[in-house]
Amino acid sequence: MPSPLRLLMTITEHKPAPVAATGSVRRQVWRGGATDLTTRTMIADPPRWLTITEYETAPPAYAPACAMEHAVLHWEMEQLLPGRALSAENAGGVILVSMDVDPAREDEFNDWYNTEHIPHFTGVPGVILARRFRAITGAPRYVALYHVEDTDVYASRAWMIANETPWILRMRRFQRNRTYYMFRERRVI
Repeated sequence: MPSPLRLLMTITEHKPAPVAATGSVRRQVWRGGATDLTTRTMIADPPRWLTITEYETAPPAYAPACAMEHAVLHWEMEQLLPGRALSAENAGGVILVSMDVDPAREDEFNDWYNTEHIPHFTGVPGVILARRFRAITGAPRYVALYHVEDTDVYASRAWMIANETPWILRMRRFQRNRTYYMFRERRVI
């Protein structure tokens, strides 16, 4: 069985410095902000930057120096689902949700996320790719990335229906330290 895809993900307050991705390293930089959970829209001010660096074996040599610069959140992650899928090149946005879970409920949480939650969101119109990750370093421990045609999908009826199953309502009781971000502008740096 091949090793899981690894990522460095960093949310920063400032545009990251340009760094060329080399070899099997892929890098995307997105501009966005926190999510207003009442309106289900992006809070554009203050802006935030998401850097996703995907790699096969070891983090790129430049990763530690550039990753922590102005970091709001920073993770080294292993991808749990789906397999070794890379970031969608045709996405118009990224929705990021992170959380910790009560350790006594972690097995059920992973079962729910793998068998219900990710499959439900994969079927939502406008969702190109739904992935989930576990932190090797950084917190919160779990991160979900939704590559979408447009972040407006977050307020759609289909998203709301996928997000209101009996099992998700049960699992929310065991989650904490949740963060929500939306990113709409992919930047080449």
